Amino acid sequence: MKRIVALLLAGALLAVCLVAVLGACGGSSEPQTPAQASPSVSPSGPVVLTVVGEKGQKQFTLNQLEALPAYTGYAGIKSSTGVITLPSEYTGVPLSALADLVGGISEANGVTLVAKDGYGMTFSYAQIMDHAFTAYDPATGAEQTPSKDLTVIVAYAREGKPLGEDEGPLRLMVATPKPGGQVVDGHWSVKWVDRISVTKASAQWKVQLEGAVPGKLDKPTYVNCASPGCHGSGWVDAAGRRWEGVPLYLVAGMLDDQRKHGPGAYNAALARKGYDIVIETATGKVVTIDSRDIAGKQDIVLAGKVDGGELPDEYFPLRLVGPGLSEAQMPGGIARIVVRVK
Repeated sequence: MKRIVALLLAGALLAVCLVAVLGACGGSSEPQTPAQASPSVSPSGPVVLTVVGEKGQKQFTLNQLEALPAYTGYAGIKSSTGVITLPSEYTGVPLSALADLVGGISEANGVTLVAKDGYGMTFSYAQIMDHAFTAYDPATGAEQTPSKDLTVIVAYAREGKPLGEDEGPLRLMVATPKPGGQVVDGHWSVKWVDRISVTKASAQWKVQLEGAVPGKLDKPTYVNCASPGCHGSGWVDAAGRRWEGVPLYLVAGMLDDQRKHGPGAYNAALARKGYDIVIETATGKVVTIDSRDIAGKQDIVLAGKVDGGELPDEYFPLRLVGPGLSEAQMPGGIARIVVRVK
């Protein structure tokens, strides 16, 4: 009997060893090992982040992210209603460092972060590398020139502890090394980040804006505003094509009075009284829209995409589309937008 038990134990141990050896060797059908960038760190635990770029894909468990060079700074946000969440200490990995692991970013790239629930934001090269954010004083909420040491990080710890269920395990934050330094708009702070994609950007462009406060609408600003987590909206035409972009009334809100950003930027009372929104194309075509016809309508958009791709040359960079507009009222190749308050 003892001999039989011994043989059974030996067989079991041999089976365990074979499983261990086969598991270590793997094969062509074995899933990609997370975080090849950190091979010395055990990949224990579930994958919490996938990073995709020109040089392929890398996946990370939480302990592999924690083993990468870390950044600790202070980050807070200003909500769309103007409420300030004061800066807290966050620790994480700079977004630029994660992008470097899959080929890096340049002025020809954009970086899109997507959360588990599908919420996403797209960051421009200028925001990640040149600190091109709208920044605010955390004490007063007043807009400030952004600090030159703003750093975009994928955070995994707050005040030295893992992020809670309402934030993590990963959250994007825009941090500074100084306690209470600056805060940025809350829509940049994506919770439950689980995917980062470095994508090739299309040609740069600018649309001239004129009104109470003149300015410009450039591609990085437009792409950020058109992100699903910000003000992105869309409309499906009679042919079944989906046009995606930013509602026209929100752009008018940048020009209707002295308030360009934040709560109340769109003056609804002024729009109801009626003013002209003049849209000019690069070829000289002029279309005038009454503010009352588009007030608050999410599906009348300045579209920058159609069916998920870039606009064809005849419409590039933007086309006005939406229900109730005639073909003549949907120009493409938009070069200038003027708000004329009566």
